[in-house]
Amino acid sequence: MSRLFADYIKKAKNILEDNWLGSSTKPAPSLYPHQWNWDSAFISIGLSHYNTGRAIQEIETLFEAQWLNGMVPQIVFNHDALGHYFPEPDFWQTERSPNAPRNHLSSGITMPPVHAIAVEKIYVNAKKPRTTIPFLKRIYPKLLNAHTYLYRERDPGKEGLVYIRHPWESGIDNSPTWDAPLKRITLDKAKLPYYERKDLGHGVNPQMRPSDKEYDRYVYLVNLFRQNDYDEARIRQICPFLIQDPLFNAILCKANESLVRIAEVIGADSKQPEKWAKKTASTIKDKLWNLNQDIFGAYDLVADTSIDVDTAAGFLPLYAGAASQEQARKIYERLNSASFCALHQGNCFTIPNYDTRKEGFERSNYWRGPVWININWMLAEGLRRYGYTLKADSLQKDLLQLPIRFGFYEYFDSFDGRGYGTDNFSWTAALFIDLVEDFYSSQKKAHLSLAKQVNSLISSGIILNDGNEMTEVSLDSLSHELMRNMRQLRNRFYDTKRGRVDYHALKESEEFRNYRLLSNSLQKFDPSRLLGRKEKIAFWVNLYNTIVVDGIARLSIEQSVKEVAGFFSSVKYQIGEYLYSPDDIEHGILRGNVRPWFRPFKQFGAFDNRKKWVVTPVDPRIHFALVCGSRSCAPIDYYESQKIYDQLDEAAKSFVNSSEVVILPEKGKLMLSEIFRWYGDDFGGISGVIDFIFDYLADSNAREFLEKSRQHIQFEYIYYDWNLNR
Repeated sequence: MSRLFADYIKKAKNILEDNWLGSSTKPAPSLYPHQWNWDSAFISIGLSHYNTGRAIQEIETLFEAQWLNGMVPQIVFNHDALGHYFPEPDFWQTERSPNAPRNHLSSGITMPPVHAIAVEKIYVNAKKPRTTIPFLKRIYPKLLNAHTYLYRERDPGKEGLVYIRHPWESGIDNSPTWDAPLKRITLDKAKLPYYERKDLGHGVNPQMRPSDKEYDRYVYLVNLFRQNDYDEARIRQICPFLIQDPLFNAILCKANESLVRIAEVIGADSKQPEKWAKKTASTIKDKLWNLNQDIFGAYDLVADTSIDVDTAAGFLPLYAGAASQEQARKIYERLNSASFCALHQGNCFTIPNYDTRKEGFERSNYWRGPVWININWMLAEGLRRYGYTLKADSLQKDLLQLPIRFGFYEYFDSFDGRGYGTDNFSWTAALFIDLVEDFYSSQKKAHLSLAKQVNSLISSGIILNDGNEMTEVSLDSLSHELMRNMRQLRNRFYDTKRGRVDYHALKESEEFRNYRLLSNSLQKFDPSRLLGRKEKIAFWVNLYNTIVVDGIARLSIEQSVKEVAGFFSSVKYQIGEYLYSPDDIEHGILRGNVRPWFRPFKQFGAFDNRKKWVVTPVDPRIHFALVCGSRSCAPIDYYESQKIYDQLDEAAKSFVNSSEVVILPEKGKLMLSEIFRWYGDDFGGISGVIDFIFDYLADSNAREFLEKSRQHIQFEYIYYDWNLNR
């Protein structure tokens, strides 16, 4: 792990320690002095990486206050901190309900049910997962009861969608989504209970918080609940705010999936959560999808109409797998736009909570524009679930750099990144820990996989195109036919937007069989037939990429190219009289026969006849076109000789603005992919690396930092993820 990440992991842990109340963790030092429902779930996820016992205690403490009807309350109040927050127990008066716990003070509403997701994470992240099974057995019935409550009391039409009855239940309190339903509430100020806001007395700018008018309506709803003794049936008949929210239901759907897996671990019956998961996913897909705006929207049960407001909540069904592939594609196009900060846009952080082009967008106001770590943490997983890995990587890059650059704040400016709300915020710290640990877990997996390597390959390597059966094609047109066939493979099996390859489908395809017949013909091909620098670069880059893909498919590699010792030097094609491995093509031909970083000698020796095909001078952009079959290497594409320079430019731009390059002006640091360390000489040394990054960087502030501080920048290198780009 890099020193920088290690330092900030330590800071994040210190925040969680400082916010510890003895049996649970408060969200922040002063503004939020009690235990909050979904905060504790996120906090336990961070804790699960280094303190399993504390993570378990976080969840169990919350569920000690579970209501008899199954509801998990939004807040469990800390007796020692009463008087510093509104509303507190004296206002909620939950003792009116026979379901409220008698030994805990709580609010009378709930929040998004992240808890089963957190419990599954506790199990998965534990050093010895089996030791957590007693906890799983204790908590599973309570989790099941919480979900049963939601489907029993909050799904009157038995659709599989539950409603929220207060904006605070959504977790995104003053979202623009709630404006129309709240405005519909007619208030008589004289009949509104007296209250005094406490949230503005902690040094937080009032412009960053909900308005007094919004608070009046929040109070109105709480008063309605207590007057009706928190009786769900009565509230359902008269409450003016009953909303089926895509965020809440997506999290519920995802949590049902976690319940299924927890049940399997402990040997419990998983049929009920399986049914819930399927029905909720189906109804989200069918009912909440907005055809006109390519986003999921909330549904107002009182007005019997959809709410067409574009917030990041509309993307959350990705997290649950509730979107169809076509819906996911449209969502991706929508969120990867200037409205929500597009890839490589350069002047923003992803993903702001509200469409930046809408009139009501406010970059510093709570849920009306800023970037929130927890929402984007879920969105990143959702994007990965549907294969949009490049966007997920970019999003996670922002989530890692925001706390490092600006502090562990509650939320962040979507354009300049400054922190807003309260500092030392617990879920920001916890999810930062999870992101870093998850990032480096691939390193652990790569090391573990070494024990399972195929350690003995034929010393001369594996020749992938040694077959006798060949396609009838003239040698004059062979390179053209190969390129055409590679393009067909790209079009069907390479997802260039996501940087991924469907190796299994490719291996079984007719296109791949035809390619293998063509590749056999390379045994008779003379590379001197290649004319001009552009044609040579395109041919060798495409051939390198296809040898790698061919090798992964033919050797049935499952997790990482590291499964095969010396993969890049062992898999080979015969081309004319000679054999060529990926290392031969990369270091011998495309890098001008420069010494590989991992060997003391040049790739081609003094008397190696393959030197006559060497391409000089080296173009460093090739490092972002060569595909190593791994997550940290360049996304795969097909390169055309006539467009090769433009394509190499695009590849370099994409890589420099990805999660493989993180610039931290406030820390004077530049975190880079190890590609820039291994091949620094190709770029002209450290100075050349900085110049190269400067030329392709989209972020103007980062460019300004590089220009002014190049003599004093500290470098750190990001671990290279060798896991397969499947």
